[in-house]
Amino acid sequence: MFDTHAVARTLTEADLTPAQADAITDAVRLAAEHDAAAIDVETLATKAGLAAVEAALKSDVAAVEAVLKSEIAGVQANVTAVEAVLKSDIVGVQANVTAVEAALKSDVAGVKSDVAALEARLNARISAQETRLIEWMVGVGVGGAGLVVAALRLLGPGAAP
Repeated sequence: MFDTHAVARTLTEADLTPAQADAITDAVRLAAEHDAAAIDVETLATKAGLAAVEAALKSDVAAVEAVLKSEIAGVQANVTAVEAVLKSDIVGVQANVTAVEAALKSDVAGVKSDVAALEARLNARISAQETRLIEWMVGVGVGGAGLVVAALRLLGPGAAP
């Protein structure tokens, strides 16, 4: 409650005239009454109401926190599972690479062996051809010499120029 006499006395003691003190006191009283009338008491928060809202907010925050923790744990489990699959896939790929590498080494060794065998066959054929060529040249040389001897016999000893 607003004590108008106390306010008026305080203003008068501050060297205002009683009329000025009464006017100021009435103005302040009317403003206070107007502000009080404008306040809807039903919308004012009480300590109990604020405590209830605080408790509800804390409960909501705790629920959201629990859901987030659960979702984070689920995501972490998914990441762990994907990581395990990827590691397994990497091991599989490494095994495949090792197998392919071994197969390639085996194939290269086979190709080298085939090339060596082909080289040996070609060298043998070249040697055989060289032998046949020498035999043919010897044969041609002997045949040519025989023809010369035969021609000289046919023509006789005095036929030589």
